[in-house]
Amino acid sequence: MTTMPARLLTALPAKVARLRRRHHQLAVQIDEELQRPMPCSVALQRLKRQRLRLKDQITYYSKLVGSQDRTRMPVAAHS
Repeated sequence: MTTMPARLLTALPAKVARLRRRHHQLAVQIDEELQRPMPCSVALQRLKRQRLRLKDQITYYSKLVGSQDRTRMPVAAHS
């Protein structure tokens, strides 16, 4: 994995939070569409694809944040 500039690393948690908020908004929109008497299958498909894309991005950026956290943590000495 390539190293990232420090300013990008500090921005990643905020980016993940924004993506999670948008993911939640899409979930609400999906639920609202499903509550309609005749849900639009095209709209549902579009919303679900967007939500899946966001989930993939959340996973990717969360792993970057997690890997950077692990590299910053001191390694405990084994006794």
